Amino acid sequence: MLRRLLFLLACAATAAAAPAPAAGPSPLAGRWRIDPALSTELSPWKSLDLTLAFAGNTLRVQRDLAWGRRTFSDTMTLDLAKAENTVPIEWWADNRHLGAYLGDQKTKRVRVETLDQGRLLRISADLVLETQQGPRDVNILSDYKVSASGAVLTLTELRSTRSRPVVYVFKRLP
Repeated sequence: MLRRLLFLLACAATAAAAPAPAAGPSPLAGRWRIDPALSTELSPWKSLDLTLAFAGNTLRVQRDLAWGRRTFSDTMTLDLAKAENTVPIEWWADNRHLGAYLGDQKTKRVRVETLDQGRLLRISADLVLETQQGPRDVNILSDYKVSASGAVLTLTELRSTRSRPVVYVFKRLP
């Protein structure tokens, strides 16, 4: 009995000393293209490609928007180890003919977390927009969820200024 106990203790010590298996790539990582038929209207844009890239504790979110010859790209680089990131904003491309524009601050405060074994990415962003009525604090809660097959990504955005969510469905690009 004592030998069996010593053997189990030795196995446990060996397992504890062994390096943890390397985490595989995030199922969210990759290039994605919007499926307009399944998504909320993208106005004032016609196409949206999304790239999610993870490297260590860094996440890069890049959006490439277009309508004909008019294009716009923005990139947000986030440190996943930080509780909050301050991200510069060049231009607020999500203006849906609202008469709301990026204010003088030109930054947003962003919090990020991954859930469901890395299948869900939650980003909460706070920014100030200028409207005819004056500055308006806005929170945008974005949930990026990948399907079980890994071929479809659904982005659900809840904005403090809207009563209904914005839903974008993407297909993975090769």
